[in-house]
Amino acid sequence: MNKKIQFLRSKFKKYNIDGYIIPKNDDYFTEYSKINRLEIISNFTGSAGVAVILKNTNYLFTDGRYTIQSQIESGKEFKIIAYERIINCDLFKNLMKKMECYR
Repeated sequence: MNKKIQFLRSKFKKYNIDGYIIPKNDDYFTEYSKINRLEIISNFTGSAGVAVILKNTNYLFTDGRYTIQSQIESGKEFKIIAYERIINCDLFKNLMKKMECYR
C-alpha cells in the first residue's frame, strides 16, 4: 500500500475521524496549483478529481474523460467512480441518513 495513504490513515485515530477528502484544487480552489495534493496521494494526473480515503477503502471520483487514465494511474490503490454515479453511490447513503436527522 502507498506509504502516504498509510501515514494519512495513521492520523485517523488520533483525530477521531473516519476518512479524509483530498480535492484536486488547493485552498483557494485554484485548478492548476503549485502543489497537486490529489496527485501526491493517488498518482492521478488528470485535471478533475477528488480522492476519499477511508479506514479500509480508497475512492477516486473523476469525470468521464478520465475513466481509463485514472484506472491506469490509480486503479491499484483506489476504486474509481465517475462523478455522475455519486448520487447512487452506497458510500454516501449512510451519511445522507445521518444528515436527515439534523433537519
